[in-house]
Amino acid sequence: MIGAFFQRFWEAVRDGVRLWWLAPIIPLIAALPEMVQHVAEVKMGMFASKEAFQTLAMDPTRWAFGYGKIAGLFIAIVAALLFWANRERGARWWNLRGILWGAVLGSVALQVIVGLAGEKITKAVPGLAGQAANLALSLATLPLIVWFIGGVVGDRAMTLAASYRRGWLPLLRIVVFLGLPYLLLMGIHMGDHYLAFGQSPAVVWALMIWDSLIVGTMAALMGTALHHGYRPLGSGGHSGPVSQPDAMGAI
Repeated sequence: MIGAFFQRFWEAVRDGVRLWWLAPIIPLIAALPEMVQHVAEVKMGMFASKEAFQTLAMDPTRWAFGYGKIAGLFIAIVAALLFWANRERGARWWNLRGILWGAVLGSVALQVIVGLAGEKITKAVPGLAGQAANLALSLATLPLIVWFIGGVVGDRAMTLAASYRRGWLPLLRIVVFLGLPYLLLMGIHMGDHYLAFGQSPAVVWALMIWDSLIVGTMAALMGTALHHGYRPLGSGGHSGPVSQPDAMGAI
């Protein structure tokens, strides 16, 4: 199954990039808010020097645009996941009728509750003990991500209980499929900022446009990784909804 694993990983990368011409609006959902924030950053003088960037990094004006950027990134990731799910269903990529909203909203609600509980534990138990407890709680709730994906792709067999019974292997695939491209593109993203320090306006704007495209690609790759990592290796990358009891197969 190792060969199938790497084949699926390649398909996840390839298909994530393909979204730029299959459904360019999806990566643009992330890229455009990123560019809007860059416009604000340039006008604020953030790229005049490394010191200026560090001084203005937490500026409220920058973060006002930053929240929109984060929202755009999340929406683009989910849209990419939905694109491939609807491609399987033979529906338009923006069609929401195949989504299991109970699973989607339930997983989000539980993750929010767990996150808030983790913050309280960290505050109530200072030091490494509190941090360790928070980390353990976070790891224990990772299958909720699989439950969320199952809801988006319309997999009725992926209940909350099923995500804990057989969600760990797809979760491992997702971590690898998502993590490697993310680390690479995040490195490029951070590097673009450093390259812009002290440069002429033309160079800064060119780098910021390029950087926005990188962020759009990152969202497309991450959403595709969620979908392709979720799929059992024994099926095609774009097969129909999973219903087999052991559908999450071994790596």
